[in-house]
Amino acid sequence: MNVSGLRYLAAGLLLAVAATHLYWGFPRLVTQIQIGIVHDPRPPVFVLSGTAIVLGIARVLDGANPRPLYLVGIALMLGYIAGYAAWHTVLGHGAFWPWGLGGDGLHYDMGFIELMITHLSVETTAAISKVFEIAAAIVLSILYIFDDEPTETSPPIPPQKDGYEG
Repeated sequence: MNVSGLRYLAAGLLLAVAATHLYWGFPRLVTQIQIGIVHDPRPPVFVLSGTAIVLGIARVLDGANPRPLYLVGIALMLGYIAGYAAWHTVLGHGAFWPWGLGGDGLHYDMGFIELMITHLSVETTAAISKVFEIAAAIVLSILYIFDDEPTETSPPIPPQKDGYEG
């Protein structure tokens, strides 16, 4: 099966995911470094994972076997989605930190679906990111299943001629 178009789609989606996480995380990480305290674990995680996505794409472009990278990408996309849900529900927006929110930060007045819709409707960057993450996880899964094309790890060696030409 020719999957080159799907590879480009996956790369575009993954670059969009990386861009949204770097866009949100980098300025907050700089602020955390300036004040000298990591009061929210998301900025360093987002900057590291966004950078890892770009490096993963570069590895595929360099000819590395993409199948393990597809699995890592799928796991990362699912981690982003689950992490977002956990942060806004069971982790109470960081209430677990000693310097976190007062109280437990949980939304006892809303169900899970209502809570996710409420948060995503006011957090445009997060909503866009979730769409890209879900799409990337789907495309990477399709690639993992159907991508059986070998990748070249080095250019082919031209045939050598024996003897002298004269």
